[in-house]
Amino acid sequence: MTTARTLEYPQQPGGRPPRRSRSKTLIVSAIVVILTLIIGVIAADRIVDFTTEQRIADGLSDYGDADVSVEGFPVLTQMASGKLDSVHITADEATYENVDFTDVDAKLFDVPTDTSRPIGTVDATAVLPHATLDDLASEHASLPAGMTFTTEDDELFLKGSLLGQDLLIGIEPKADGRRAVVNASEIRLGSAKVNVDSLPGFLTSAISDIVIDLDFLPAGLELTDITPTEAGLQVRLHGSGVSLE
Repeated sequence: MTTARTLEYPQQPGGRPPRRSRSKTLIVSAIVVILTLIIGVIAADRIVDFTTEQRIADGLSDYGDADVSVEGFPVLTQMASGKLDSVHITADEATYENVDFTDVDAKLFDVPTDTSRPIGTVDATAVLPHATLDDLASEHASLPAGMTFTTEDDELFLKGSLLGQDLLIGIEPKADGRRAVVNASEIRLGSAKVNVDSLPGFLTSAISDIVIDLDFLPAGLELTDITPTEAGLQVRLHGSGVSLE
C-alpha cells in the first residue's frame, strides 16, 4: 500500500534567503538612498534660497526694510548660471535718492548674482505720498505759492486758499518716460466749479504742463502709468537693463 507524500521545496544550501527577497531588499535600499539624496538636495537648495534672500535684503537695507522672495526651483542651478530667474521684493516704506515711497512691489527678472551687472527686466509699482509729491514739485517744478497735493474721490488736486475759501485745482497726471506731467482740468473755489478750458491761457499757465522730473530713478527704469490714490500717486514702472548703482 502506497501513501501520498507531501511535496516539499528543497531548501537552499546554507539557509540563504531566496534570490527574489534579495532583489527586493536591494531595490528598497536604492529607493531609500535616492530619496535621501533628493531630500538632501532640496534641503541644501532651501538653505541657499534663504541665504540668497537674506543677502539681497541686506543689500537693500540702505533703501528700507524689504521682504525678498527668490522664485523658481532649484536655486542652486540658478546661482551656478550666474543669475536668478525671478526675485519678488515688497516694502511698506522705502527711500531712494532721498525720495520716499510706500507700498513698493517689484518683480525682477534675470537678476545677475554679480550686482555690478544690470537686471534684465523690472516691473514695479509704488506710491509717491502727497508729501513726496510736494517735495518733488518744489525741486523740479514751479507750483503756485502755498499749494500742496491732495486726493479727493480718487482725483488729484492742488489745494490752497483764495479769498478765505478753499481752492482746489483738479489735475490730470500722465506718465511721460522719466517725467510726470500734470495738467489742470478744473478749478473749485468753495462750491463753485470752473472748467480750466473756459479760462484765458494767461490765467492758467502756472497750472498747466507742470513737469516733475524723475531722473533720480535707476537707469533704464521709466514710468508707464500713474494712478491717484488716497495716499498719493501710485506709479507703475518698467525697464530693461536696470542698474541700481
